[in-house]
Amino acid sequence: MANQFLNAQEYANVMLKMTKNALVTGKLVDGELKNEVTDENGLSVSTKRPPRFAPNDSSAMSAALAAQDIVTGSVNVAVDQYAKVHVSVGDIEYVQSFNELMKNATMKAAASTLAHQFDSHLQKQVAKFSSYIGDTTTDWATPAEFAADAGLAIQSPAQFNRVHTRLMDLGVPNSDINSTVLFNDGEKIRGSLIGGSIDGTNKSALERIKIPVLSEIDAYATQQCPSLATGTRVSALTSLIDNGTLSVNYRDVKNTMVQTIHIDGQASGVTIKTGEKITIAGVYAYDWRNQVALPYLQTFVVLGGASTASGSVPTTSPLGTAITTDANGDVDLIISPPIIVPGTNDGVSTLANTAFATCSAAAVDGAAVTHLGPTSASTPYTRRFRAAWHKSAIKLVSAKLHTPFTGESSFANDPETGISIRYWRGSDISTGAHIHRWDAIFGAVNADPLMGAEISGS
Repeated sequence: MANQFLNAQEYANVMLKMTKNALVTGKLVDGELKNEVTDENGLSVSTKRPPRFAPNDSSAMSAALAAQDIVTGSVNVAVDQYAKVHVSVGDIEYVQSFNELMKNATMKAAASTLAHQFDSHLQKQVAKFSSYIGDTTTDWATPAEFAADAGLAIQSPAQFNRVHTRLMDLGVPNSDINSTVLFNDGEKIRGSLIGGSIDGTNKSALERIKIPVLSEIDAYATQQCPSLATGTRVSALTSLIDNGTLSVNYRDVKNTMVQTIHIDGQASGVTIKTGEKITIAGVYAYDWRNQVALPYLQTFVVLGGASTASGSVPTTSPLGTAITTDANGDVDLIISPPIIVPGTNDGVSTLANTAFATCSAAAVDGAAVTHLGPTSASTPYTRRFRAAWHKSAIKLVSAKLHTPFTGESSFANDPETGISIRYWRGSDISTGAHIHRWDAIFGAVNADPLMGAEISGS
């Protein structure tokens, strides 16, 4: 018989609460609910990138205003993920109270399945952060170290803390910074702290097998960190920039924040995969606040590309999609961030490019391109993505689904994460099946690849 004690709203509320409790990455990003997003308007919403302003020369002691026009970009979030789970009424019909429903093993398993779908999709956005800090004997990696980096586990808080330094270099606000690492990283970080003189909340975290707050970063261990097996490309002393001096204007890329480069030098038929990272000789990272070049090469993430061998690989392609070099070893790569050089004129002024500068200089023809991770054509090198980022860097947008025409339904919305879950129950007269189901529709985007950084150990 149908459950007579709990109504549809209670089923919706319990599933939302349990799903939120099971989330990891879903609680570390900027969530938003869009009631107006429906099947009829394309399931896509736009979110603004914040403006920046080039600093004036305060030493001039002048009140004269150096006017700067506001150049803001925007990024579309495709609400294209449909998370769902259903159970037979027989699994939960004996539940007679709200508290019993919260303890029900079937409900917990269903909530875990929904949370997994949210976290898994969000982790694909984590893989799009461009900056990388890995195995190095100095403060920053040489091209040779970058090429040989094996993406090993983080061994200690000292190794983890390097990502905070990198985020500060990038101008990331020193608040609301989160991180996800693997459980073996968490084990090693906690293990190095156990036995020390630690009090307060960090001591409590260790007692509950949680990672303490490190350098203002709230870190969580998860198995959801995505994996990438690199392509068959040669990592060092092979790829070269081809086709001139390369940089772009912020005005032209403010919505996409990507740029296409052309490289040659690799053999015919080798692959480079989306999610791989590269550096370019002579193109250093840039501190846009202090207006100075940083002492390490800028890291770029490959988001797509094209060649006559593989055709077009758009930036919406899944992580790990192969881009294959043509018969001459050439290939186009779509990279992020774009190379924006301070002081260059975009046809209006130099101010926008200075405010949004990402690199010290343009990439010149013949510059060496180094690929992250060792060359291994027969057994590709595989790494897991560990990263830290500002909460606002990743946008999670959920939408409220339609009310079904049949059966009984209700909705539960979470203002903190933006997640909306629809509960729907009904019976099939042809089979006699009685079904409970919970659905959520959502999308996510990495709105600013320079607001986070990937990290590994040694």
